[in-house]
Amino acid sequence: MITAVFFDFGGVIAEEGWENGLNDIASFHGFDPQLFFDDARDVLWNTGYMYGRAMENVFWTTLAKRYEFKMSYHQMREKIFERFKIRPKVIELIERIGNAGYRLAILSDQTNWLDELNAEHSFYHLFEKVYNSYYLGKGKKDITVFAEVCDGFGVKPEEVLFVDDNAGHIKRASDSGLQVCHFDNVEEKIKEIEQLLKL
Repeated sequence: MITAVFFDFGGVIAEEGWENGLNDIASFHGFDPQLFFDDARDVLWNTGYMYGRAMENVFWTTLAKRYEFKMSYHQMREKIFERFKIRPKVIELIERIGNAGYRLAILSDQTNWLDELNAEHSFYHLFEKVYNSYYLGKGKKDITVFAEVCDGFGVKPEEVLFVDDNAGHIKRASDSGLQVCHFDNVEEKIKEIEQLLKL
């Protein structure tokens, strides 16, 4: 029986700001968007910024060794931030899930940016816990994170519905025993969750 729901942030609670913002930056500079995205992700992981082992300036200065930017770091981060548009329908769904008695948490591969986004949009209060790779020291590409987070939250994996837009994360969560919802269509998946939780 499901007793808890873990939500991803970018691509679920909000539009996918990281990828969309990087695409905007690539378009402005005339970079190949896929190559730029892949390089930025590589730098994010390998500097350790995603896992709280490096500061944000290390991410930007390392990426700048590969690309000549015409925008400041502040302008580029703002491009990414403005693309994380909160989805009111998902917020309303989360509120109804909480009111129905389910426990709620965020499980997100994010940096300290998630704290800044919460300061602007205020959504942490809807959740009992926020699990962020920046503080966990590992992300969802590491399959062990799912069992560790469930244990820390005091639930069995089979009691958790995990909602994420990334197919790889969904597979690893499913392989770890969690129930899953691949959030690849907002309207359809909201209805799927409503039916599953009998809201």
